[in-house]
Amino acid sequence: MITFKKLEDRLWSAAVILQNVFSPSDCINCFFRILLIKRLSDLYEEEVYKSDKRFFIPAISQWNYLQQITANIGKILNEAGTAIEKYNINLKEIQGIFISYDFENISSKVSLREQDKVLSELILNLSCIKLQNSYFAEIDLLGRVFESLIAKLEDNLGKEYGGFYTPQKVTQLLVRLLELQPGMSICDPFCGLGGMLTESLKQIKHLGSKQNDLLLYGQDINQNTFSLAKINLLLHDIFDFDIRLGNTIREPQLIENGNLMLFDRLISNPPFSIRNWGDELAKFDVYGRFRYGIPPKGSGDFAFIQHILATLKNTGKAGVIVPLGVLFRGGAESEIRTRIIGSDLIEAVIGLAPNLLYGTGITTAILIFNRDKKKDRRNKILFINASNEYQKSRNQNYLRQEDVTHIITAYQAFQDEEGYAKVVALEELAANEYILNINRYVLTPKDEKDKIDIEAEIIKLRELEVQRTEAEKSMNKYLRELGIKLSD
Repeated sequence: MITFKKLEDRLWSAAVILQNVFSPSDCINCFFRILLIKRLSDLYEEEVYKSDKRFFIPAISQWNYLQQITANIGKILNEAGTAIEKYNINLKEIQGIFISYDFENISSKVSLREQDKVLSELILNLSCIKLQNSYFAEIDLLGRVFESLIAKLEDNLGKEYGGFYTPQKVTQLLVRLLELQPGMSICDPFCGLGGMLTESLKQIKHLGSKQNDLLLYGQDINQNTFSLAKINLLLHDIFDFDIRLGNTIREPQLIENGNLMLFDRLISNPPFSIRNWGDELAKFDVYGRFRYGIPPKGSGDFAFIQHILATLKNTGKAGVIVPLGVLFRGGAESEIRTRIIGSDLIEAVIGLAPNLLYGTGITTAILIFNRDKKKDRRNKILFINASNEYQKSRNQNYLRQEDVTHIITAYQAFQDEEGYAKVVALEELAANEYILNINRYVLTPKDEKDKIDIEAEIIKLRELEVQRTEAEKSMNKYLRELGIKLSD
C-alpha cells in the first residue's frame, strides 16, 4: 500500500526533474498533464474488466507503451494526449486538457534533445509507482498529494500561479462558512486551479455523503489554469463536473436556455482590482448583472461581486475573498456598496491576516452574502476581526486550525465578542455612510475622540499626496515661465 508520505516524496522527486530544467510555469503545465496520463492509464488498467468503465485509454496512450519510447518523446506524448480526448469525446471533463498543450515545445530555451532526456527521466521515475486506488492506503490520496505539491511550489506560484490558487486553510474556512448540504449546486466563476470545488466535495464527504451529492461548476479565463483545474478534479477522482473556458464577465459560459445558471452556493477568490474588466459592455449586459451600478474601469471588484449575486438562487449563499478597498472605496463603488447593503444581502464581513494568499501580501476580507437570512439576522451585518490570528512564517502567513474554528464559531453564534466580533444594524452603517471598515465597528477605542479609521486615513493621505504633486508641477511651470531656474 502507498502512504501519503511515500507518494508525496515520489511525485515531488519527479517534479524536481522538470523544475531543474524548466520555468515554474512550464514545469507545472508539463508535469501535471503527464501525471494525469499516468493516472488515467493506471485506472483504466484497474477498471478494464468492469462493465461500467468511466473512460477508454487507447494503446498509444497507455503507460506500458509510453515507458518504452526513447526518442521523440514530446511528439509521442502529444499523440497520446490527443488520442485520450478523441476516444473520450463524450467525456467533457477531459476535453481541452491535452490538445491545448505542446509537449514537443515545452520551452524555447531548451533543445529538443534535452527535452527528450528530461521527459525520459520523468517517465522512468513515474513508472516506479502505481497510481491505482487499490494501491492507496487512504481515499483521495492522489488529490491530497496534488495539493501538497502545489503548496511546495508556493514560492514560484507567487509569480506564476499565485493568483489562481488559494491556500488550503483559507479555502476550508470559506467552504465551512457556506454550510454545504447534499444535493446543492456549487460554482466558482473564477475558479483558477479548482481548489474551492475540490474542498467543497471534501466537506460534503466529511458529512457522510457521497461525492455525487454535489453539482460542481466553474469557469476560468486562462487556458492553462482551466486545464489544471480539470486535472485537479480528475486527480481527486472526480469525473462529474462542469468547468468552462472564457471571460466570466465578458463571456459567461454557464448559460441555460439563454439565461445565467443559478446556484445554491458560490465560492470564489476573484482577481483583485483588475483594470479594463469590461466596463464598456456593462451598460448593455443582456443578463442584467449590474443592477446595483457599473463599477469604475480601473477596478473590477464589484463587477465580480455583482456577477456572483446575479447567479445566486433566492435561497443561496456566497463567500468571496476581496481586497479591503471594497469595504470603503468611494465614488461609483460607494454607491454600489450602499445599494447592496441596503438590499440586506451581506451577512458577514470577516477580516483576515495579511500575507495569507499566494502572490500578494495585502490584507484581505471575506464577504458572506445571503439571499435567505434567518429572521434574527435580517438588517444586520456581523463583523469579525481575525486579522491578528495566524501563524507567522518567513515568506507566508498561515491560518491555523484554531483560527478557522474561532471564525466559524463566531459566525455561527452571530453575536458580539469583545475585541473580535460585533453585530451592527443597517441604521448604524447608514450613519457611517455604508463604510464596512472592520476596525470602525470591532476595535472601538475607549475614548471616542481618539477613534481612528486607519484605512480611510491612508486613502486621504494618498489623495493629499497626489494633490501636492500636482500643485508642485503647476507652481514649477509658472516659475520656469518667469525665468526662474529650478534645481533638479
